[in-house]
Amino acid sequence: MLIKFNQCINYMREIIIKAFGYLEPMNEQCLQELVNLCSSWYLDENIFRLEGKGLHIYHEGEYFPHEDIIEVLAKYIQQKSQGKLDIIDYEAWTLKRYFFDYSLQKEEELKMGKIYSRSSSLDHALEASQEKNGSIIIK
Repeated sequence: MLIKFNQCINYMREIIIKAFGYLEPMNEQCLQELVNLCSSWYLDENIFRLEGKGLHIYHEGEYFPHEDIIEVLAKYIQQKSQGKLDIIDYEAWTLKRYFFDYSLQKEEELKMGKIYSRSSSLDHALEASQEKNGSIIIK
C-alpha cells in the first residue's frame, strides 16, 4: 500500500501559477473564445465561468497563458468594465495584477491586446496595489 501511495505522489504536479479574478460585464462570445484558447493549451475549460453578467477566472497549475488570455479580454473591455486578474507566480515569487477598469486603459493599447497591469514581488504585493474608498491607488 505504501508503494502505491508513493507512486501517486510522484505523479502529482506542483502548483507554480495561481490565477484568479473577475471581469464584468461579460458575454457568452468572450467565454467561448477563452474556452477555445484554453483547449489549445490543454487546460480545463472550467477555468472560466459566467455568473450573472460577470466572468470569473480561477486556475492553479504549472502554467497559465495569461498574455494570450489578456489579448482576448482586451477586445471586450468597455466603458462599464470593472474587475481585475491576479497572476501569482510562486516560482518567480511575483504578483502581476491586470486592471480591467476602463478609465485605466489606453485605447491604442487595448487595440493591441494589452491591458493595464502592475507587477511586484509577493513580499511587497499589498503595497504595490491597494484600493482606498473604491479607488485604485497605484504606486
